[in-house]
Amino acid sequence: MLSRKGILAKRLIYIFCAIVLLLGSSPVIAAEYKLMDPADLKIRLDSKQPTILVDIQKKNAYKEHHFYGSIRTFAYPAKTDLDKQSLVQAVRMYDTTQNDVVVIGPRGGRASQRSHDFLITRGIPEEKIYILEGGIKKWPYKEMLLNIKGGCGD
Repeated sequence: MLSRKGILAKRLIYIFCAIVLLLGSSPVIAAEYKLMDPADLKIRLDSKQPTILVDIQKKNAYKEHHFYGSIRTFAYPAKTDLDKQSLVQAVRMYDTTQNDVVVIGPRGGRASQRSHDFLITRGIPEEKIYILEGGIKKWPYKEMLLNIKGGCGD
């Protein structure tokens, strides 16, 4: 029969092992991603605050809705080396201007995070990179978007 100390020690070992297993099974502990609220981006754009807009949408989606002056990369889903290489133009722009960078993806999810992570590996400081919250799909100010297929807006 175990003493109280023995039972407590055994429970602590189980808890420790569970924590190690949980941490070991997750691929990477994710970095904190700074999200930019659409209203905040609208203020930046309206006030013409220098900002590098990195659009990672697929080509057809980009043609349907994108921001004037955004860097079109077609990097979505930003999984392959080829996808990520298209983001290098944003790095060059940052090196020239040192302006904040906003990654614009379809929904502001994993592809935006992968793009964010790639930009960090290429030397853009983490504190200078944002992800548009909700991506272009949740952008509430549709009149600000360009549509190559036929004018502005929706």
